[in-house]
Amino acid sequence: MTDRSERRTRLSRRALRASVWMAGGAVFASPWVALGLSPRPVEPAKPAQPGQVVIVRKITRRVIVREAPKKRPVHYVYAGGSSSSGSSGGSAPSSGGSSAPPPMTHTGGSGG
Repeated sequence: MTDRSERRTRLSRRALRASVWMAGGAVFASPWVALGLSPRPVEPAKPAQPGQVVIVRKITRRVIVREAPKKRPVHYVYAGGSSSSGSSGGSAPSSGGSSAPPPMTHTGGSGG
């Protein structure tokens, strides 16, 4: 069948890793080598005369002028709710004719 002498010997891990590192370094350096070996562009015979310099600046500022909105008076409408004569503590108005704003409420949110 197969002889032991005909069997190919394998590289050790160290030798295999070293060869892979060298191949990777060669591939990494090849673009710079190719650029270094390429010929330089030829200089023009006479330098271009300086002409008018055009500076283009794109301005991204935009101003929009509007009239101030007309302020309308706030009109509070109280919806009728359950009210008892002494249990509310007087914090909520009982009649709909008052022009005072509703009392501030605390919802227990994350604001404290």
